[in-house]
Amino acid sequence: MFNSLNVAQSGLKVSQVQVENVMNNIANEGTNGYKKRDVNVGELAINDTRETGRGAVVQDVTRNTSVYMYQNLITEESKNSALDELNIMLEDIESIFYETDDSGLSADLNRYFTSVENLRTSPNNEIYKNDIKNNANTLIDTLKTLYSEIEQREATTLGNAKDTVSEINGLLSDIGDISFDIANSTIVQHDLLDKRDALEKELSEYIDVDISREDSYTLSIGGVVAVRHDNNVRDLQVVEDYQAQRDVYTDPTQSGYISSIVDPAAGTWDSDDQDQEEQLINVIGNATGQVNFLGTFVAGSISGDTADQTVERIVADKAAVIANWNTVYPDREINDIVKSAAGALQIIYEDTEGDVPIIAETSSEGITFITSYETTKGIADSVTYTLNNELSVTLTVGEVLSNAIDTNADGVGDTDLTVDATNIVQALTFKINEDPEMSKHITAYNGSYTFDNNGNKVLRQPTNAEYYLVVESNTKGETGAFTGEITVNDKDAGYTVDDDGNPTTAEVYTQRTPIQKNELISKDAIDDIHLEIYEAEIPIESGRLKSMIDNLKTDSGNNLFAEYKERLDQFAYALSDLSSGYIEKDDGTYVYGLDKITYSDDYDKKIEIGLFTGSSISSLAFNNSMVNTLDQNKLDYLADLQWKENIDFDGTGENLTSFYSFYQELRINIADDRENIRFRNESQSAVTESLQHNYDKLTKVDKDEEMIELIKYQAAYEANAKMITVVDEMLATILGLKN
Repeated sequence: MFNSLNVAQSGLKVSQVQVENVMNNIANEGTNGYKKRDVNVGELAINDTRETGRGAVVQDVTRNTSVYMYQNLITEESKNSALDELNIMLEDIESIFYETDDSGLSADLNRYFTSVENLRTSPNNEIYKNDIKNNANTLIDTLKTLYSEIEQREATTLGNAKDTVSEINGLLSDIGDISFDIANSTIVQHDLLDKRDALEKELSEYIDVDISREDSYTLSIGGVVAVRHDNNVRDLQVVEDYQAQRDVYTDPTQSGYISSIVDPAAGTWDSDDQDQEEQLINVIGNATGQVNFLGTFVAGSISGDTADQTVERIVADKAAVIANWNTVYPDREINDIVKSAAGALQIIYEDTEGDVPIIAETSSEGITFITSYETTKGIADSVTYTLNNELSVTLTVGEVLSNAIDTNADGVGDTDLTVDATNIVQALTFKINEDPEMSKHITAYNGSYTFDNNGNKVLRQPTNAEYYLVVESNTKGETGAFTGEITVNDKDAGYTVDDDGNPTTAEVYTQRTPIQKNELISKDAIDDIHLEIYEAEIPIESGRLKSMIDNLKTDSGNNLFAEYKERLDQFAYALSDLSSGYIEKDDGTYVYGLDKITYSDDYDKKIEIGLFTGSSISSLAFNNSMVNTLDQNKLDYLADLQWKENIDFDGTGENLTSFYSFYQELRINIADDRENIRFRNESQSAVTESLQHNYDKLTKVDKDEEMIELIKYQAAYEANAKMITVVDEMLATILGLKN
């Protein structure tokens, strides 16, 4: 009887706890982050000889949750948040490019070309001239507005990213505080666990997190620990590291850094000159048998000499041969004549004689003449550096630059410099930095510099030696990006020979060679905006912050802002280049733009227009004064541009198109990007909602189920109470019998 009373009493207590737990679940049905509690009941252990049990006991109270489902849920929610943010950003960008029939870049472009057509019908009409000026400037204003609108979105996104990081750090601090309380509590704090889960879930919307609850609590972001153990919290930081553009002109084939402006390669030649060159090197005998070589009778040469003897006599008398030749041909001077083998001569031309033809190996009178070459090619006459298709400086061989060399290394020039191939980098560096407009944007260096302990730049020493050209933007980051071009202008004299085989000069033309920067060691302008924890950069896989950082970090590979701005820059560059000049061929077709005509064989036939200047949106400008110089031929060319459908906007030679199609393709790409992100967002939302539904079924309070549980536990409570009542009555009866 007493055993039954004990069992009933334990059951009564368990039922009471179960009823209270159900009431607590029902009361917290709407509490954010609350997870359903379950009371786990077990049988009291048997500790004597009785076969029956000793009643029930509450073992513990647990939360209904699943670590596996929870981690997957916050991962998918983080991905969904990233797409939500990107969708909003692209919707904003799409609105920038919204157009109507009468407004927008397409309409402005059409009005500009229409005004060109109108002036073409009447080149002297002042109304039409003003119309071109107005429409061209409106076109530029619209391009700049589109560009600046994207830049404003970038600035807003950067501000949002910083605000988001502040919110993340607040969440990390709260998670650390709760973890500390949980770790130092003697009992399980279910309410604190719920709060921490809710904070983790909120955090995952901003950035991807990885949580470990095994031995001790650890929360990591991008593989770097942000919260360890209890309250060891590390803040997240937005780091802005802006890298200036740096163009380095070195020869990539050399192990050391050697200037590529003076190119250590053989000269180029025109096949039409081959026969003439062969005639020039022929050994011609006179009536006495004396040899005439390159217009000079060789001392000591006589009839009957063998080929090898003739070679020896030419080498012995080379000083006279070279002096006579160089007097007649100062722009193709010979440096040396050497015997390379028995009966074989080699002609070595002076440095900088880039016009020297390469001849095929030939022979005359038994003497073999090895292919001519020169030790250095490139700077026969001048070098031009052009910045942003707008500003330029030119060096001419023989030009004297006052106080260009700093021999004392005190930062002040004290020695004049006469430009030649041995100092071209020093001269170009000086001239770029002395230009009042160009020096506002870039700084040139003769070789790479280092830094002292105070962070000051230390130029390579000695400063009057020749190294290689480095051109660096004065403004760090993408806003300081520039387009620099180096062109070598190398005069070449065509020539003939007279009846006696003596050389005579003829037409002089110019060969232009572009000098490419070394892509391996040059640096692009970069806005490197990233996140760090304890100075360790962390990668971001998902969350709203990922979409923000991806579209702020210019080298992220996912920066749509940068992609759209680059397309606008390409449009501006093509407009400027094609409107700057042309060459009209004999068949009526054109060589379009400065890029093409600069290296064309018909360069001397170029027609300069110069309506637009600049190589990007920021530098694009319209020259109003040039409108008055437009004649019928120039207007015919400009009108032809609107129908040109093979414009190479990106310089790859692929995807050739027109101005209209290029811009429409940009708008279509923006719309496609938005639509693709929206579709992915909807798909990801469906996945997240499915996981959330399954997780809620496990963790959320179902009032109907709880009411059923309540009825069951109340019934058990009543049953145990009745058992206690019965036992009580039995005891009262027994005690009454005794009395």
